[in-house]
This record gives sequence, C-alpha cells and structure tokens, in this order.
Amino acid sequence: MRKILIFLIVLIFIFIISISATSSAKEITVDDGSGADFRSIQEAVNNSVPGDTITVMPGIYTENVLVNITGLTIKSESNNGDAQVKPLNESVSTFLITANSTTISGLNITGASKMNHKNAIFAYSKRNNVTGNTIENGSIFLGSYMPSNLKIIFHGDMNNVTGNIIENGSIFLGSEISGNLIAENKISNGEEGVYISCCGGNNTVSGNTISNCSTGISEGDQGADIRNNRITDCDCGIWLSMSSSGIENNTILNCDVGIILGDACTVDIINNTITSCTECGIFNRGNYDRRRIYNNYFNNSLNVKFGPGEGGNIWNSSLASGSNIADGPYIGGNFWAKPDGTGFSQICVDLDRNGIGDLPYNIYENEFDYLPLVSMSSLQNSVTPTANFTASVTNGPAPLVVKFSDLSKNAVAWNWDFDNDGISDSTEQNPVHVYRAQGNYTVNLTASNGFNTNSKLANISVEKRVSSTWPFIYIIGGTVSVIDTATGLVITKVKVGRSMPEGVAVTPDGKKAYVPDRWGVNVSVVDTATNTVIDTVKVGSDPYGVAISPDGKKVYVANSGSNNISIINTDANTVTATVPVGISPTGVAVVLDGSKVYVANSGSYPSYEGTVSVIDTATSMVTATVHVGNHPSRVAVTPDGKKVYVANWGHYVSVVDTATNTVTATVDVDNSPDEIVVNPTGTKVYVAGMKKGYAAGTDDGFVSAIGTSNNTIIATMDIVGGSPIGLAVTPDGKTVYVANSNISGNSTLSVIDTSNDTVSATVNIETPGRIAIIPDPESVFPVANFSSNVSEGFAPLSVQFTDSSENTTGWNWNFGDGAASKEQNPAHTYLSPGNYTACLIVNNPDGTDSKFTTITVLESSSGDDSQSSGGSSKGGSSGG
Repeated sequence: MRKILIFLIVLIFIFIISISATSSAKEITVDDGSGADFRSIQEAVNNSVPGDTITVMPGIYTENVLVNITGLTIKSESNNGDAQVKPLNESVSTFLITANSTTISGLNITGASKMNHKNAIFAYSKRNNVTGNTIENGSIFLGSYMPSNLKIIFHGDMNNVTGNIIENGSIFLGSEISGNLIAENKISNGEEGVYISCCGGNNTVSGNTISNCSTGISEGDQGADIRNNRITDCDCGIWLSMSSSGIENNTILNCDVGIILGDACTVDIINNTITSCTECGIFNRGNYDRRRIYNNYFNNSLNVKFGPGEGGNIWNSSLASGSNIADGPYIGGNFWAKPDGTGFSQICVDLDRNGIGDLPYNIYENEFDYLPLVSMSSLQNSVTPTANFTASVTNGPAPLVVKFSDLSKNAVAWNWDFDNDGISDSTEQNPVHVYRAQGNYTVNLTASNGFNTNSKLANISVEKRVSSTWPFIYIIGGTVSVIDTATGLVITKVKVGRSMPEGVAVTPDGKKAYVPDRWGVNVSVVDTATNTVIDTVKVGSDPYGVAISPDGKKVYVANSGSNNISIINTDANTVTATVPVGISPTGVAVVLDGSKVYVANSGSYPSYEGTVSVIDTATSMVTATVHVGNHPSRVAVTPDGKKVYVANWGHYVSVVDTATNTVTATVDVDNSPDEIVVNPTGTKVYVAGMKKGYAAGTDDGFVSAIGTSNNTIIATMDIVGGSPIGLAVTPDGKTVYVANSNISGNSTLSVIDTSNDTVSATVNIETPGRIAIIPDPESVFPVANFSSNVSEGFAPLSVQFTDSSENTTGWNWNFGDGAASKEQNPAHTYLSPGNYTACLIVNNPDGTDSKFTTITVLESSSGDDSQSSGGSSKGGSSGG
C-alpha cells in the first residue's frame, strides 16, 4: 500500500509539473521592424522558456542563432519563405541547435559560406524537427559535439528533417548518428544530396527528390533504409561503401552511374527503376558476396559494370506469385532493357507467356539472373536473330590474341567455336581467345534468342612465332586475371577464394600459381595450363604476401593476421611448418640459393615500427630480426643474396646487409612506397608507390630505379592518373610492368623499358593488382653452373673459373672483391685474406640464372710463399 501511495504522489507531481510547463509556454513574436516582442531571433531565444513558440514575421534577419532552450518552436508567420535568415558571421552555422526537441519551420535560411559544409543548420541534439524550410547555399548537418569541459559526446540522434527545399547544399549525417528521418526534401546542385557517415544505424532516407548533385545519396558503414527517392541528373545516384542498407523503390534517372557498390556491401536492391544512366546502371566495384538484387527495372546502354572483386551477387528471388516491376504475374529476377531495344528482356523468348524469360541471363562470367523478367506484350517469339561479329585481328604471329566483338541482332545467347571443331569454346558475348600455334582457323558464332538461331563464320590465320617474348602476366584484383601485356586484354579470369586476393606467385616451371585469399585463411592453387583452381591450402589468418623457393618445392605465405609464415610443400600442397615472425607480416622474399627467407613485418598502430625477420630454411626458424623503417610492406633480395631492400610506407627504402643483418643505408623516395623488385642481374631495384600529392586527391604514383652499387636513385618515372599497386620484372630484365589503380576505376598497365628507365607504353586494363610473370611454355631458360680449380688457399690466391652453364649466351662474373668479368672462363687473383662470394650470372633472350661459391683466402704464412697459389679443389658450391 505504501508503494502504491508513493507511486501516485510521483504521478501527481509529474502532472503538476507538466501543467505548469504548459501554462508557462507562450508565443513570442519577432519582427525586423517594430511592433513585435523582439527585433532578432536570438533575443527571442534568450528570453524564452521550454515550450515557447517563436513566430518570425516577414523580413531579413542577419544573425547567427544559438538555440539552447529545450522544446522551442521557431517558425515563420507566413510559411512562404519571406522570413529570411542570413549569417552575420560566415564562419559559424546560421542556426546552431544544442537543445533537444527544437522545431525549425518555414524559414528561408542562407548557409554560412566559410563553414566546411556551408551549414545553414547544425544540430547535435536529439528529437529535433527541421521541416518546410528553404535553404539557400547551405546544408543541414546532424552531427556530434564534445564540449571541452566535459567527457560526454552529444549526438544528433532521432531528428526529423522533412519537407525542406535545399538549393546548393546537402543534408549531412555525421559519424555515429542514429535514428534520423530524412524525408520528402527537395535537394539540388549540392556536392552530395544526402551524405551518411559511418557507424550509426536505423537512419531512414525516404521520398526525397535529389537532382544535379555529385552524388545523390552516399552512405558508408551504416544500415540506412533508402527507399522511395527520386534521383536525377547526378554523377552517381547512390554510392554505398561497407553498408548493409536496403535500397528499395527508388527511381534513378539520367545519372552517370545509377548505384555504386563498394566493398562489403550486404545490401538488398529491390523494386528500383534505374534508367538512362550514361556509364552504367550498377557499378559493382567491391568484393563481397551477399547482395540480393531483384525485381528492378534497368534500361541503360550498360546495365551492370564490374570492378575488382566482383561476384557472388544473387540476381533473382525464388519464383513467387505477385505483380513484378514489369507488370508480369511473378516475382523473379530483373527487367534488363537497353534504350535501343536490344536488351535481354526485350529480346528473349517467353514461350509459356509467364513473364519470365526462357533463358537465364548471363550478366557477367558466373553472374546469372536465372529468372529474368520479360514484357508480357512483346513479340519476341517471332524474332529471328542475325549473327555478326568482328575480330580485333585476323592474322599475325603466334601467340595471337584476338578479341571478338559481337554485332548480332536480336540475340541473347552466343556460342563460339574458335576452331570450328564442333565443340563450344565460349558462351560470352565478347570473348577473347589466344591462338598459341601456327595454323589457319575458322571461327563459328551461333547467335540465339532462345528459340531461333543464326550462325556466321570467319577465318583467322596464325603465323609462325617470331618473338621470344611471352606477353602474358597474372594480375590479382578480385580474381586472377591473365592479361595480354600488349593490348591489356583479359584472356581469362580465375575466381579464387571468397574475398580480395592480395598476392600471387608462380612456380619456376610455370605450372602452378599460388594466390593468398586476403581476409581469409586459404591459399588457392591454380593450374596455369587450364586456369582452374585445383586445390586450396589452409594457412594462417589474412594471408598477404607470397613467395616461392627457386627450386619450386616450397611456398612461403605471410599471414598478416596471425603473425606467422606458413610453409607449403608444393608436391602435396600441405603446410609443413609454421614460423612465428613479427607483427603483421605482409612481404616475403626468398634468397636465390634458397637458404634464407626475409619477411617484412609492418608493425601495429599507431607507431607501425617495422622489422624484417630472417628465416633459416634448413631449420624453419627465425635467426635474426632487423629493425627497419615505418610500416614496411614489401621486401626484395639481390641475386647474390648480399642485400635486402625494404619498401617502407614512411617514404623511404631500407637497405639491409645480409652478412651483418643491419640497415646500412636508406634511400629517400616519394610518399608511400609499396612494391619493390630487383632486376635479374641485381644492378637495379625498382620501387613503386603513391606520390605525396595523393593525399590531396591527385591519384598519381611513381616508380623509382635505385642503383644497387651506391644505393642512389638513378631515375624516377611519374605514373600520372594511377596509383601503382603491382610491380614485376621480366626474366630477361628488359621490361618492368606496373599495374595502376585509379579513383575513377580506369586502371592502367605501365610498361617500363629498363634500358633507359622510361615508360614506353600505357595500356588500359580492367583490374589492377599484384603481378606475377607467367613463364613462356616455349622458353629455354639458362642454367648457371661453374667450377673452380681451387676454393681455398693462401694470399695471393689465383683461381681459374670454368663455366659449365647451359643455354647461355652471356656471362657476368662478380668475384666478390669488387672485380668483375664478362669472359666465359676467367681467371682471377685474390690479393687479400678473407671469404669472398664469387657469383656467375648467365643470361639468354628468355631469362637469367645465377650461381655462387665461396672462395676462402688465408693469410700467407710468414716467409713461405710456396702455397700462395695453391689450395684444395672443391669446385663450385651451389648457391642457386
């Protein structure tokens, strides 16, 4: 009974307080002339109490208004925009709302032009209503704020921004802002229409009309509900990154790109109309596989474009009764149209007249809409296709790369037979094929609309191979792509892993490629003959860098998430050892003699102090740790094994002396060097990365050539419009390839002529990434070998070297004491005591090879020169 009495007393108290508050609330008038309670809005706010209504008469009010009283309503008298509020201080928001439950209604507000977002209204309080205002040259910003004297953060949550007209501005939701409703606003000519920052939730963007903005709606790392919006004439309609949004019932018209899907977007895209977008309807540029995209109407010249990491989308629901977006009787997939009337849904037959095409729509590689919608009123069944195509080339020496471009009419399916042997070779619309052998070939294309077919033949003449160059490389960018370096054409793609692969290495015999699945725990094994995944090997978490031993028997994988190295036996494709290393290993390189492995450990936030771990391959143990620069990413070893070069994101390259495991030099390059390789002769190191201006959005990169004799930069090549993320040197050392990403998605392959260290060509490619050279199946690589008449003796020691190399046209000797020779069988005299590493580098047009031996020169016995040119004869000890 006592508890009930206390409860009733509390209720009565609350009721009395509410009545008191209501009775104290009043209407206050503001007029820039006379006859009102106050001349300025700020004066009215300063003299108000919670619950008051401030009515603003027509006029021009030049002031910055701080609203710090809870529950105020500030509205215009007429609601027709004749109460104009302009900022007195252009560096402060016109309205700053710090109190909860504020309503701003019917005003004409100009933004503060010196603010970052030209804020007309900035709110970091809750449950506010901003409705029916006209905003000129300014934005509405819902943000957060932490006063300097408090540790609490105030967030702009649970606000309603509705029915406003915004010209030359935007609506911004800052980070960690949740529960807001952005609805029925008209936004035009802003940088973004609606921008939603990361880490909030339960925001809704609905029923807005957005036009002529750079991006209509942009969302990152959130779960906003985006529906019923109309977006027109923007560069991008909706841009999502790291999002789990629902995109439903939106109309996107006349944009460059309808929707951009970035990394890790697990969105549902349903019931949208995306038409007349000049570049594409959807740009799938990320690498996640949980997107459901169905019952949408697409009508664009290119409806879907894919970038790195594409794949795994679901393009149809299960077949269910219900009116679809094309007015058919079943919910299934999407309606695929083109403005010229040649879209899949406009041509594909529907013999059973159920509004679902009789063929699945192959959107891209393994991406299918299995239940494509078709028009119930179309006459596809009576249409006969006409097969037609062109070839990029029709004759030339092997290997001949040919891109076939389909020109067929009324076709939705294509069957290519590249040698007319009756066996289908491709069902892509515009395939690329490599003719590897000399001969005359007949190409047969059969085009179909699912009911009727038509064929066309053409001849391809392949001449005898005349070049020793094998023009194909692997590039990792979501998939393993085989690229023709001359044209940039993708010959084929291999889908590996579940997420973005980060590295690739090919065995010396060219038969297998090993690809770590970054963000995963597996390495995919690719058969290079068939370009198929033949095995997967479980390693540590977040495998990153990869390298293969010179004999091809071991693969070393840097697991950045588990701080170790996995060693894979290539015969069985099993992990035989795991070696703990430093924090977050990313780069790995093997010495040419196979005795040591060097691992770049990038360190941890915030210092990213990096190290290089030295692994003895005989014991699979770390024998030394070398402290290098800030955030090392990649590592390369000279052929003689004497120097290790480490690319540090802190804008320089560390040079490690392998004899002492110390940093003996640093080479200052441009900002953020990321990739690094050594040429086959060990005379030059190439390092690539982003230029210092990249942070300002220039998207330019660089490649620097470092001379190993004195560790100085001898050339720097600008990579304009691209950021290098892949680097490789050919076995003959004549060419360096650089794969460049670009913010705009237009990726390139730069070709560097190493004879003069200039960019000799730039080729457009689909996807940038790490690079591996594919060995030529017809290559005859040199094999270095030699012997010496003595390997030990007293100074001065004369040594005769005898070459026994195979397939060799050139010899380069380094005797280890600074002397060198290009003779095939040189003699050399060592004058001083010491241990010297003699190195022979041999070459032919296909590549290079090296071998090492140690010559031990003893200090001469006192007064005895009889043994000065003698010693034991052990021959050349293998080093490679």
